[in-house]
Amino acid sequence: MKRQPWLHTRKKTDAEWPIEPPIFLGDRSNGEFFHATTPLERRIRREILERADASARRLGMDRREFLASAMGMCTSLAVLNVASGCTSGSDSSAGGGSNGSDTDGGYSIPDAALLDDAAADAALAGGEFILDMQTHHIEDAEVWQRRHPNGVYGGNVFASFITLYDCTPKAAECIGPDTYVDLVFLQSDTTVAVLSGFPSQMCDDGNMCTNLNDNEGMVLTRDRVNAAAGGTQRMVQHCQVAPNDRWDLQAAVMEKIRSTHGNHGWKVYPPWAPGGGGWWLDDPVIADPFLEKAKALGEPIVCAHKGFPLPSFDPVYTDPKDVGPAAKKHPDIKFIVYHSAFATGVTEGPYDPDGGGVDRLVRTVMENDLTGKNVYAEMGSAWVLVMNNPLAAQHYVGKLLKYLGEDNILWGSECVWFGSPQPQIEAFRRLEISTELQDAHGYPALTAARRAKIFGLNAAKLYGIDPRATRTAVDKGALAEWKRELDGELGARRWSLVGPQGPRSRREFDDLVRFKRAARKIG
Repeated sequence: MKRQPWLHTRKKTDAEWPIEPPIFLGDRSNGEFFHATTPLERRIRREILERADASARRLGMDRREFLASAMGMCTSLAVLNVASGCTSGSDSSAGGGSNGSDTDGGYSIPDAALLDDAAADAALAGGEFILDMQTHHIEDAEVWQRRHPNGVYGGNVFASFITLYDCTPKAAECIGPDTYVDLVFLQSDTTVAVLSGFPSQMCDDGNMCTNLNDNEGMVLTRDRVNAAAGGTQRMVQHCQVAPNDRWDLQAAVMEKIRSTHGNHGWKVYPPWAPGGGGWWLDDPVIADPFLEKAKALGEPIVCAHKGFPLPSFDPVYTDPKDVGPAAKKHPDIKFIVYHSAFATGVTEGPYDPDGGGVDRLVRTVMENDLTGKNVYAEMGSAWVLVMNNPLAAQHYVGKLLKYLGEDNILWGSECVWFGSPQPQIEAFRRLEISTELQDAHGYPALTAARRAKIFGLNAAKLYGIDPRATRTAVDKGALAEWKRELDGELGARRWSLVGPQGPRSRREFDDLVRFKRAARKIG
Protein backbone atom coordinates (compact mmCIF):
# COMPACT_ATOMS: atom_id res chain seq x y z
CA MET A 1 0.00 0.00 0.00
CA LYS A 2 1.36 3.40 -1.01
CA ARG A 3 2.23 5.65 1.94
CA GLN A 4 2.28 9.42 2.37
CA PRO A 5 5.91 10.10 3.38
CA TRP A 6 5.15 13.68 4.43
CA LEU A 7 3.02 12.33 7.29
CA HIS A 8 6.15 10.88 8.86
CA THR A 9 8.48 13.87 8.58
CA ARG A 10 7.27 15.69 11.71
CA LYS A 11 9.59 16.19 14.63
CA LYS A 12 8.79 14.69 18.02
CA THR A 13 8.10 18.17 19.36
CA ASP A 14 5.64 18.98 16.56
CA ALA A 15 1.91 18.65 17.09
CA GLU A 16 0.30 15.51 15.74
CA TRP A 17 -1.40 15.76 12.38
CA PRO A 18 -5.16 16.00 12.89
CA ILE A 19 -7.50 13.15 12.11
CA GLU A 20 -9.83 15.03 9.79
CA PRO A 21 -11.43 14.56 6.36
CA PRO A 22 -9.61 16.13 3.40
CA ILE A 23 -12.62 18.41 2.72
CA PHE A 24 -13.50 21.46 4.82
CA LEU A 25 -16.29 20.64 7.28
CA GLY A 26 -15.37 22.88 10.19
CA ASP A 27 -15.67 26.59 10.88
CA ARG A 28 -14.08 28.62 8.10
CA SER A 29 -13.82 32.15 6.75
CA ASN A 30 -12.13 34.22 4.07
CA GLY A 31 -12.42 37.34 6.23
CA GLU A 32 -15.61 38.37 4.42
CA PHE A 33 -17.98 35.85 5.98
CA PHE A 34 -17.94 33.28 8.74
CA HIS A 35 -19.31 29.81 8.03
CA ALA A 36 -20.12 27.99 11.24
CA THR A 37 -20.16 24.22 11.11
CA THR A 38 -23.69 22.96 10.63
CA PRO A 39 -25.23 19.94 12.40
CA LEU A 40 -25.30 18.15 9.04
CA GLU A 41 -21.60 18.81 8.52
CA ARG A 42 -20.88 17.36 11.95
CA ARG A 43 -22.78 14.19 10.99
CA ILE A 44 -20.95 14.05 7.65
CA ARG A 45 -17.62 14.36 9.43
CA ARG A 46 -18.50 11.52 11.83
CA GLU A 47 -19.59 9.29 8.94
CA ILE A 48 -16.41 9.97 6.97
CA LEU A 49 -14.23 9.20 9.99
CA GLU A 50 -16.17 6.01 10.73
CA ARG A 51 -15.83 4.80 7.14
CA ALA A 52 -12.17 5.77 7.09
CA ASP A 53 -11.58 3.80 10.27
CA ALA A 54 -13.29 0.70 8.84
CA SER A 55 -11.49 0.96 5.50
CA ALA A 56 -8.11 1.62 7.10
CA ARG A 57 -8.45 -1.45 9.33
CA ARG A 58 -9.51 -3.53 6.37
CA LEU A 59 -6.45 -2.41 4.41
CA GLY A 60 -4.06 -2.55 7.38
CA MET A 61 -3.43 1.20 7.23
CA ASP A 62 -3.20 4.00 9.73
CA ARG A 63 -6.40 6.08 9.72
CA ARG A 64 -4.53 9.32 9.02
CA GLU A 65 -2.79 7.62 6.13
CA PHE A 66 -6.13 6.59 4.68
CA LEU A 67 -7.71 10.04 5.09
CA ALA A 68 -4.69 11.66 3.45
CA SER A 69 -4.85 9.29 0.48
CA ALA A 70 -6.94 9.64 -2.66
CA MET A 71 -9.18 6.93 -1.15
CA GLY A 72 -9.90 9.28 1.74
CA MET A 73 -11.00 11.99 -0.68
CA CYS A 74 -13.18 9.58 -2.67
CA THR A 75 -14.74 8.30 0.55
CA SER A 76 -15.47 11.87 1.63
CA LEU A 77 -17.17 12.71 -1.66
CA ALA A 78 -19.18 9.50 -1.46
CA VAL A 79 -20.47 10.46 1.98
CA LEU A 80 -21.43 13.90 0.66
CA ASN A 81 -23.51 12.13 -1.98
CA VAL A 82 -25.39 10.17 0.67
CA ALA A 83 -25.96 13.23 2.85
CA SER A 84 -27.29 15.22 -0.10
CA GLY A 85 -29.62 12.46 -1.29
CA CYS A 86 -27.62 11.87 -4.47
CA THR A 87 -27.42 8.12 -3.84
CA SER A 88 -29.77 5.43 -2.66
CA GLY A 89 -27.84 4.40 0.42
CA SER A 90 -24.68 2.82 1.76
CA ASP A 91 -23.26 -0.46 2.94
CA SER A 92 -20.95 0.41 5.81
CA SER A 93 -20.22 -3.23 6.46
CA ALA A 94 -18.27 -3.32 3.25
CA GLY A 95 -15.73 -0.97 4.77
CA GLY A 96 -16.45 1.68 2.18
CA GLY A 97 -20.00 2.59 1.31
CA SER A 98 -22.12 3.57 -1.60
CA ASN A 99 -20.41 5.92 -3.98
CA GLY A 100 -23.48 7.50 -5.50
CA SER A 101 -22.89 5.93 -8.90
CA ASP A 102 -26.31 4.28 -8.86
CA THR A 103 -27.69 7.71 -9.76
CA ASP A 104 -26.07 10.03 -12.26
CA GLY A 105 -25.91 13.21 -10.19
CA GLY A 106 -23.52 14.50 -7.57
CA TYR A 107 -20.00 13.18 -7.28
CA SER A 108 -19.25 10.26 -9.55
CA ILE A 109 -17.00 7.93 -7.58
CA PRO A 110 -16.17 4.41 -8.86
CA ASP A 111 -16.63 1.63 -6.29
CA ALA A 112 -13.01 0.59 -6.65
CA ALA A 113 -11.80 4.07 -5.68
CA LEU A 114 -12.99 3.56 -2.09
CA LEU A 115 -10.54 0.75 -1.32
CA ASP A 116 -7.93 0.83 -4.08
CA ASP A 117 -5.35 3.61 -4.07
CA ALA A 118 -4.54 3.38 -7.78
CA ALA A 119 -8.23 3.51 -8.72
CA ALA A 120 -8.75 6.50 -6.44
CA ASP A 121 -5.74 8.31 -7.89
CA ALA A 122 -7.08 7.70 -11.39
CA ALA A 123 -10.56 8.92 -10.45
CA LEU A 124 -9.27 12.22 -9.07
CA ALA A 125 -6.61 12.87 -11.69
CA GLY A 126 -6.94 15.32 -14.55
CA GLY A 127 -4.73 17.09 -17.04
CA GLU A 128 -6.80 20.25 -17.42
CA PHE A 129 -5.36 23.69 -17.98
CA ILE A 130 -6.40 25.35 -14.71
CA LEU A 131 -6.42 29.13 -14.54
CA ASP A 132 -7.44 30.24 -11.05
CA MET A 133 -9.10 33.65 -11.33
CA GLN A 134 -8.98 34.50 -7.64
CA THR A 135 -6.04 34.00 -5.33
CA HIS A 136 -4.74 36.16 -2.47
CA HIS A 137 -1.90 36.53 -0.02
CA ILE A 138 -0.36 39.27 2.09
CA GLU A 139 3.13 40.54 1.49
CA ASP A 140 6.19 39.53 3.52
CA ALA A 141 6.64 41.95 6.44
CA GLU A 142 10.27 42.86 5.74
CA VAL A 143 9.68 43.45 2.03
CA TRP A 144 6.57 45.51 2.72
CA GLN A 145 8.36 47.65 5.31
CA ARG A 146 11.19 48.42 2.88
CA ARG A 147 8.67 49.58 0.32
CA HIS A 148 6.65 51.56 2.90
CA PRO A 149 9.24 52.91 5.37
CA ASN A 150 6.68 55.17 7.04
CA GLY A 151 3.88 52.61 7.07
CA VAL A 152 2.68 50.34 9.86
CA TYR A 153 2.66 46.71 8.77
CA GLY A 154 -0.61 45.06 9.75
CA GLY A 155 -2.47 48.35 9.78
CA ASN A 156 -4.48 47.58 6.65
CA VAL A 157 -8.15 47.37 7.53
CA PHE A 158 -8.86 44.71 4.93
CA ALA A 159 -6.04 42.25 5.46
CA SER A 160 -5.70 42.64 9.19
CA PHE A 161 -6.55 39.15 10.37
CA ILE A 162 -2.83 38.32 10.45
CA THR A 163 -2.71 40.58 13.52
CA LEU A 164 -5.41 38.58 15.28
CA TYR A 165 -3.87 35.13 15.55
CA ASP A 166 -0.59 33.36 14.92
CA CYS A 167 -0.66 30.42 12.52
CA THR A 168 3.07 29.91 13.06
CA PRO A 169 5.73 31.65 15.17
CA LYS A 170 5.76 34.30 12.44
CA ALA A 171 2.10 35.22 11.92
CA ALA A 172 2.38 36.30 8.29
CA GLU A 173 3.91 32.99 7.22
CA CYS A 174 0.52 31.27 7.07
CA ILE A 175 -0.81 33.61 4.36
CA GLY A 176 2.42 35.10 3.01
CA PRO A 177 4.06 34.69 -0.40
CA ASP A 178 6.09 31.57 0.45
CA THR A 179 3.04 29.72 1.73
CA TYR A 180 1.10 30.98 -1.29
CA VAL A 181 3.59 29.48 -3.75
CA ASP A 182 3.67 26.23 -1.80
CA LEU A 183 -0.10 25.74 -1.56
CA VAL A 184 -1.16 27.08 -4.95
CA PHE A 185 1.65 25.86 -7.20
CA LEU A 186 3.43 23.05 -5.34
CA GLN A 187 0.40 21.43 -3.71
CA SER A 188 -2.24 21.75 -6.41
CA ASP A 189 -2.75 21.23 -10.13
CA THR A 190 -3.15 24.97 -10.77
CA THR A 191 -1.43 26.02 -14.00
CA VAL A 192 -1.78 29.81 -13.87
CA ALA A 193 -3.05 31.98 -11.00
CA VAL A 194 -4.42 35.51 -10.91
CA LEU A 195 -3.28 37.44 -7.85
CA SER A 196 -5.95 39.82 -6.59
CA GLY A 197 -5.78 42.61 -4.03
CA PHE A 198 -7.78 44.33 -1.31
CA PRO A 199 -9.61 47.65 -1.21
CA SER A 200 -7.67 50.39 0.51
CA GLN A 201 -7.78 54.15 0.77
CA MET A 202 -5.33 55.96 -1.49
CA CYS A 203 -2.63 57.90 0.31
CA ASP A 204 -1.62 61.41 -0.71
CA ASP A 205 1.41 60.20 -2.67
CA GLY A 206 -0.80 58.04 -4.89
CA ASN A 207 0.19 54.75 -3.26
CA MET A 208 -1.96 52.32 -1.29
CA CYS A 209 0.39 52.72 1.65
CA THR A 210 -1.78 50.83 4.15
CA ASN A 211 -2.48 47.86 1.90
CA LEU A 212 -0.65 44.60 2.70
CA ASN A 213 -0.66 43.59 -0.95
CA ASP A 214 -0.88 46.74 -3.03
CA ASN A 215 -0.45 47.05 -6.79
CA GLU A 216 3.35 47.22 -6.68
CA GLY A 217 3.39 44.30 -4.26
CA MET A 218 1.30 42.16 -6.58
CA VAL A 219 3.68 42.96 -9.43
CA LEU A 220 6.61 41.96 -7.21
CA THR A 221 5.02 38.59 -6.43
CA ARG A 222 4.13 38.00 -10.08
CA ASP A 223 7.68 38.63 -11.20
CA ARG A 224 9.20 36.52 -8.40
CA VAL A 225 6.92 33.58 -9.13
CA ASN A 226 7.45 33.71 -12.88
CA ALA A 227 11.21 33.97 -12.39
CA ALA A 228 11.15 30.96 -10.06
CA ALA A 229 9.16 29.15 -12.74
CA GLY A 230 12.03 29.58 -15.18
CA GLY A 231 10.51 32.57 -16.91
CA THR A 232 7.22 30.83 -17.68
CA GLN A 233 3.86 32.47 -17.05
CA ARG A 234 2.55 30.99 -13.83
CA MET A 235 1.02 34.20 -12.55
CA VAL A 236 -0.73 37.34 -13.71
CA GLN A 237 -2.02 40.12 -11.46
CA HIS A 238 -4.82 42.62 -11.17
CA CYS A 239 -4.50 46.34 -10.73
CA GLN A 240 -6.56 47.41 -7.72
CA VAL A 241 -8.72 50.49 -8.38
CA ALA A 242 -11.16 52.46 -6.21
CA PRO A 243 -12.78 54.97 -8.59
CA ASN A 244 -14.72 56.54 -5.71
CA ASP A 245 -11.52 57.58 -3.91
CA ARG A 246 -9.88 60.64 -5.53
CA TRP A 247 -10.29 59.65 -9.16
CA ASP A 248 -7.33 61.71 -10.40
CA LEU A 249 -4.93 59.63 -8.27
CA GLN A 250 -6.66 56.38 -9.23
CA ALA A 251 -6.42 57.18 -12.94
CA ALA A 252 -2.72 57.93 -12.56
CA VAL A 253 -2.17 54.58 -10.84
CA MET A 254 -3.99 52.79 -13.65
CA GLU A 255 -1.73 54.45 -16.22
CA LYS A 256 1.42 53.69 -14.23
CA ILE A 257 0.69 50.02 -13.58
CA ARG A 258 -0.49 49.37 -17.12
CA SER A 259 2.42 51.10 -18.86
CA THR A 260 5.20 50.12 -16.45
CA HIS A 261 4.25 46.63 -15.37
CA GLY A 262 1.21 45.40 -17.28
CA ASN A 263 -1.80 43.80 -15.65
CA HIS A 264 -4.66 41.44 -16.47
CA GLY A 265 -7.86 43.05 -15.29
CA TRP A 266 -8.89 45.84 -12.94
CA LYS A 267 -10.19 44.74 -9.53
CA VAL A 268 -12.88 46.87 -7.90
CA TYR A 269 -14.93 46.65 -4.70
CA PRO A 270 -18.18 48.55 -5.30
CA PRO A 271 -19.43 47.92 -1.71
CA TRP A 272 -16.47 49.91 -0.34
CA ALA A 273 -15.89 53.64 0.08
CA PRO A 274 -13.32 55.49 2.20
CA GLY A 275 -15.96 56.87 4.54
CA GLY A 276 -18.56 54.12 4.17
CA GLY A 277 -21.16 53.41 1.51
CA GLY A 278 -20.33 52.26 -1.98
CA TRP A 279 -20.94 52.83 -5.68
CA TRP A 280 -22.64 51.19 -8.64
CA LEU A 281 -21.05 49.92 -11.83
CA ASP A 282 -23.64 51.83 -13.88
CA ASP A 283 -23.08 55.14 -12.06
CA PRO A 284 -22.30 57.70 -14.80
CA VAL A 285 -20.30 59.92 -12.42
CA ILE A 286 -18.12 57.33 -10.62
CA ALA A 287 -18.11 54.26 -12.85
CA ASP A 288 -18.09 55.64 -16.39
CA PRO A 289 -14.76 57.52 -16.15
CA PHE A 290 -13.15 54.36 -14.76
CA LEU A 291 -14.68 52.10 -17.40
CA GLU A 292 -13.64 54.42 -20.22
CA LYS A 293 -10.13 54.54 -18.79
CA ALA A 294 -9.96 50.74 -18.72
CA LYS A 295 -10.88 50.67 -22.40
CA ALA A 296 -8.45 53.44 -23.30
CA LEU A 297 -5.58 51.56 -21.62
CA GLY A 298 -6.30 48.45 -23.68
CA GLU A 299 -7.39 46.15 -20.84
CA PRO A 300 -11.21 46.23 -20.86
CA ILE A 301 -11.66 43.60 -18.14
CA VAL A 302 -13.35 44.62 -14.89
CA CYS A 303 -13.42 42.20 -11.96
CA ALA A 304 -16.03 43.35 -9.45
CA HIS A 305 -16.63 42.02 -5.96
CA LYS A 306 -20.29 41.13 -5.52
CA GLY A 307 -21.98 38.89 -2.98
CA PHE A 308 -20.27 38.47 0.38
CA PRO A 309 -19.94 41.77 2.28
CA LEU A 310 -16.77 42.31 4.27
CA PRO A 311 -17.60 43.42 7.81
CA SER A 312 -16.96 47.05 6.87
CA PHE A 313 -18.73 46.92 3.49
CA ASP A 314 -22.13 48.38 2.72
CA PRO A 315 -24.20 45.26 1.90
CA VAL A 316 -26.53 47.29 -0.34
CA TYR A 317 -23.81 47.50 -2.98
CA THR A 318 -23.04 43.78 -2.95
CA ASP A 319 -26.19 43.30 -5.06
CA PRO A 320 -25.22 42.63 -8.72
CA LYS A 321 -28.28 44.46 -10.09
CA ASP A 322 -25.96 47.09 -11.62
CA VAL A 323 -23.94 44.50 -13.56
CA GLY A 324 -26.51 43.98 -16.32
CA PRO A 325 -27.10 47.67 -17.07
CA ALA A 326 -23.37 48.41 -16.97
CA ALA A 327 -22.55 45.49 -19.30
CA LYS A 328 -25.30 46.48 -21.70
CA LYS A 329 -24.07 50.09 -21.72
CA HIS A 330 -20.45 48.97 -22.24
CA PRO A 331 -20.57 45.89 -24.51
CA ASP A 332 -16.83 46.18 -25.21
CA ILE A 333 -15.96 45.57 -21.53
CA LYS A 334 -15.86 42.11 -19.96
CA PHE A 335 -17.47 42.18 -16.51
CA ILE A 336 -16.30 39.39 -14.21
CA VAL A 337 -18.54 39.02 -11.16
CA TYR A 338 -16.46 37.71 -8.29
CA HIS A 339 -18.03 35.01 -6.09
CA SER A 340 -20.86 34.74 -8.68
CA ALA A 341 -22.72 37.09 -6.26
CA PHE A 342 -23.07 34.09 -3.91
CA ALA A 343 -24.54 34.79 -0.47
CA THR A 344 -24.22 32.87 2.77
CA GLY A 345 -27.53 31.76 4.23
CA VAL A 346 -28.96 31.04 0.78
CA THR A 347 -29.19 27.39 -0.33
CA GLU A 348 -28.80 27.28 -4.09
CA GLY A 349 -31.73 25.64 -5.86
CA PRO A 350 -33.62 26.13 -9.14
CA TYR A 351 -33.63 29.69 -10.43
CA ASP A 352 -36.15 31.88 -8.64
CA PRO A 353 -36.74 35.36 -10.18
CA ASP A 354 -37.25 36.66 -6.64
CA GLY A 355 -34.42 34.65 -5.11
CA GLY A 356 -31.16 35.74 -3.50
CA GLY A 357 -27.60 34.56 -3.92
CA VAL A 358 -26.63 33.59 -7.45
CA ASP A 359 -30.23 34.13 -8.61
CA ARG A 360 -29.55 37.87 -8.40
CA LEU A 361 -26.77 37.55 -10.96
CA VAL A 362 -28.93 35.38 -13.20
CA ARG A 363 -31.74 37.92 -12.93
CA THR A 364 -29.65 40.91 -14.07
CA VAL A 365 -28.22 38.85 -16.94
CA MET A 366 -31.67 37.73 -18.06
CA GLU A 367 -33.24 41.19 -17.74
CA ASN A 368 -30.57 42.66 -20.00
CA ASP A 369 -30.34 39.80 -22.53
CA LEU A 370 -26.69 39.07 -21.74
CA THR A 371 -26.51 35.26 -21.85
CA GLY A 372 -23.25 34.29 -23.53
CA LYS A 373 -22.16 37.91 -23.84
CA ASN A 374 -19.93 40.08 -21.64
CA VAL A 375 -20.86 39.02 -18.09
CA TYR A 376 -18.87 36.23 -16.42
CA ALA A 377 -19.35 34.39 -13.13
CA GLU A 378 -16.23 33.70 -11.06
CA MET A 379 -16.48 30.76 -8.63
CA GLY A 380 -14.16 31.79 -5.77
CA SER A 381 -15.62 31.07 -2.30
CA ALA A 382 -18.95 30.16 -3.90
CA TRP A 383 -17.70 26.74 -4.95
CA VAL A 384 -15.88 25.96 -1.70
CA LEU A 385 -19.09 26.68 0.23
CA VAL A 386 -21.49 24.86 -2.07
CA MET A 387 -19.33 21.78 -2.76
CA ASN A 388 -20.30 20.08 0.51
CA ASN A 389 -23.89 19.90 -0.75
CA PRO A 390 -23.80 18.03 -4.09
CA LEU A 391 -27.45 18.85 -4.84
CA ALA A 392 -26.93 22.58 -4.31
CA ALA A 393 -23.67 22.31 -6.24
CA GLN A 394 -25.53 20.90 -9.24
CA HIS A 395 -28.04 23.76 -9.11
CA TYR A 396 -25.27 26.33 -8.75
CA VAL A 397 -23.28 25.10 -11.74
CA GLY A 398 -26.40 24.20 -13.72
CA LYS A 399 -27.86 27.69 -13.41
CA LEU A 400 -24.63 29.33 -14.49
CA LEU A 401 -24.34 27.03 -17.49
CA LYS A 402 -27.94 27.65 -18.55
CA TYR A 403 -28.30 31.37 -17.96
CA LEU A 404 -24.79 32.79 -18.37
CA GLY A 405 -23.43 30.22 -20.81
CA GLU A 406 -20.69 27.61 -20.78
CA ASP A 407 -18.14 30.16 -22.04
CA ASN A 408 -18.95 32.60 -19.24
CA ILE A 409 -18.00 30.68 -16.09
CA LEU A 410 -14.52 31.08 -14.62
CA TRP A 411 -12.72 28.92 -12.08
CA GLY A 412 -11.59 30.56 -8.86
CA SER A 413 -10.62 29.19 -5.43
CA GLU A 414 -9.88 32.25 -3.24
CA CYS A 415 -6.82 30.53 -1.88
CA VAL A 416 -4.69 30.83 0.21
CA TRP A 417 -7.51 31.76 2.56
CA PHE A 418 -8.82 28.20 2.13
CA GLY A 419 -5.47 26.44 2.01
CA SER A 420 -4.55 24.53 -1.13
CA PRO A 421 -7.12 24.68 -3.95
CA GLN A 422 -6.61 20.97 -4.65
CA PRO A 423 -9.65 19.63 -2.75
CA GLN A 424 -11.83 22.11 -4.61
CA ILE A 425 -10.29 20.99 -7.90
CA GLU A 426 -10.77 17.28 -7.20
CA ALA A 427 -14.39 17.74 -6.12
CA PHE A 428 -15.24 19.72 -9.26
CA ARG A 429 -13.60 17.05 -11.42
CA ARG A 430 -16.10 14.49 -10.14
CA LEU A 431 -19.28 16.60 -10.17
CA GLU A 432 -22.05 15.58 -12.54
CA ILE A 433 -25.47 17.17 -13.09
CA SER A 434 -28.17 14.50 -12.96
CA THR A 435 -30.40 13.84 -15.96
CA GLU A 436 -33.32 14.44 -13.60
CA LEU A 437 -32.19 18.00 -12.93
CA GLN A 438 -31.34 18.50 -16.58
CA ASP A 439 -34.84 17.47 -17.60
CA ALA A 440 -36.60 19.41 -14.85
CA HIS A 441 -34.69 22.69 -15.15
CA GLY A 442 -33.07 22.70 -18.56
CA TYR A 443 -29.53 22.45 -17.24
CA PRO A 444 -26.86 21.30 -19.68
CA ALA A 445 -24.81 18.25 -18.74
CA LEU A 446 -21.48 19.03 -17.08
CA THR A 447 -19.38 17.30 -19.72
CA ALA A 448 -15.60 17.01 -19.73
CA ALA A 449 -15.45 19.67 -22.44
CA ARG A 450 -17.54 22.13 -20.41
CA ARG A 451 -15.56 21.37 -17.27
CA ALA A 452 -12.31 22.10 -19.12
CA LYS A 453 -13.71 25.45 -20.27
CA ILE A 454 -14.64 26.39 -16.72
CA PHE A 455 -11.33 25.21 -15.26
CA GLY A 456 -9.27 27.47 -17.48
CA LEU A 457 -9.99 27.64 -21.20
CA ASN A 458 -12.58 30.41 -20.78
CA ALA A 459 -10.23 32.59 -18.73
CA ALA A 460 -7.32 31.86 -21.06
CA LYS A 461 -9.37 33.15 -24.00
CA LEU A 462 -10.38 36.20 -21.99
CA TYR A 463 -6.76 36.99 -21.12
CA GLY A 464 -5.24 36.10 -24.48
CA ILE A 465 -3.26 33.19 -23.05
CA ASP A 466 -2.48 30.22 -25.29
CA PRO A 467 -3.32 27.22 -23.05
CA ARG A 468 -1.35 24.66 -25.03
CA ALA A 469 1.81 26.75 -25.36
CA THR A 470 1.61 27.95 -21.77
CA ARG A 471 1.01 24.47 -20.42
CA THR A 472 3.93 23.06 -22.41
CA ALA A 473 6.24 25.77 -21.13
CA VAL A 474 4.96 25.47 -17.57
CA ASP A 475 5.49 21.71 -17.48
CA LYS A 476 9.13 22.27 -18.43
CA GLY A 477 9.62 25.12 -15.98
CA ALA A 478 11.62 25.09 -12.77
CA LEU A 479 8.59 25.38 -10.48
CA ALA A 480 6.93 22.37 -12.09
CA GLU A 481 10.13 20.39 -11.78
CA TRP A 482 10.34 21.29 -8.10
CA LYS A 483 6.76 20.09 -7.62
CA ARG A 484 7.55 16.77 -9.28
CA GLU A 485 10.58 16.30 -7.03
CA LEU A 486 8.58 17.09 -3.88
CA ASP A 487 5.73 14.83 -4.97
CA GLY A 488 8.17 12.02 -5.56
CA GLU A 489 9.95 12.48 -2.25
CA LEU A 490 7.07 13.39 0.07
CA GLY A 491 3.87 12.44 -1.77
CA ALA A 492 1.49 14.59 -3.76
CA ARG A 493 -1.26 14.99 -1.17
CA ARG A 494 0.58 17.15 1.36
CA TRP A 495 -2.41 19.51 1.50
CA SER A 496 -4.92 16.92 2.68
CA LEU A 497 -4.82 17.47 6.45
CA VAL A 498 -4.15 21.24 6.38
CA GLY A 499 -7.21 23.38 7.05
CA PRO A 500 -8.19 26.87 5.86
CA GLN A 501 -5.90 29.82 6.55
CA GLY A 502 -8.48 32.51 7.42
CA PRO A 503 -10.17 33.09 10.82
CA ARG A 504 -10.96 29.65 12.23
CA SER A 505 -13.44 30.44 14.97
CA ARG A 506 -16.35 32.77 15.60
CA ARG A 507 -14.22 34.59 18.17
CA GLU A 508 -11.43 35.24 15.67
CA PHE A 509 -13.94 36.48 13.08
CA ASP A 510 -15.71 38.73 15.62
CA ASP A 511 -12.33 40.14 16.65
CA LEU A 512 -11.69 40.88 12.98
CA VAL A 513 -15.04 42.67 12.66
CA ARG A 514 -14.35 44.84 15.71
CA PHE A 515 -10.84 45.60 14.47
CA LYS A 516 -12.08 46.70 11.05
CA ARG A 517 -14.79 48.91 12.50
CA ALA A 518 -12.36 50.56 14.88
CA ALA A 519 -9.77 51.05 12.15
CA ARG A 520 -12.36 52.67 9.89
CA LYS A 521 -13.32 55.16 12.61
CA ILE A 522 -9.67 56.00 13.20
CA GLY A 523 -9.03 56.40 9.48
